[in-house]
Amino acid sequence: MDTKEILKQFEHVAKYYIEELSKYSLDEFTRKPSESEWSLGQMYNHLIKGTLYLHLKAIEQCANGNASDGGKKTEIGESIFKEGTFPPIRVKGPNTPDFTPLNPTGKEEVNEGLLQIIEKMREIERKLSDIPASQKVQHRAMGHLNAKEYFQLIEMHFRHHLRQKERIDQFLLKVRKQS
Repeated sequence: MDTKEILKQFEHVAKYYIEELSKYSLDEFTRKPSESEWSLGQMYNHLIKGTLYLHLKAIEQCANGNASDGGKKTEIGESIFKEGTFPPIRVKGPNTPDFTPLNPTGKEEVNEGLLQIIEKMREIERKLSDIPASQKVQHRAMGHLNAKEYFQLIEMHFRHHLRQKERIDQFLLKVRKQS
């Protein structure tokens, strides 16, 4: 898929996340369905922080030549990029403070984070064709990815979390009906 199309799809999903923010009170946005599950706020923060501090940083490393020359994807990485989407399964990361995102203190900071990512994605899309595909940064689950693959990964990651958002929305709907 071409990078302009990836950007278009990403903007569509990111704008949807932004539009959805107005549907929730801060209490709803930060309410966890259970002790072991994330709130919407935590999920949004996961998307923002993962994009800004992992995926976009990896693209920067590829662009600056601070990446390795070559390397392969893992089997799961190959599968995800072949399909163009994450499998429809729940992925559980490590239950550690550095992986588990905090709840936001307000929806405005989340809105600003998403707008910042949209702007950065637009800037990066214009530069992607100049970054050698051989420059790769290792992803903990998917193996070595180049800048274009990280760019696509951001869009797929945002789409992947739509399923989690839907589950949390169903939980919040039940809570509203009980009130």
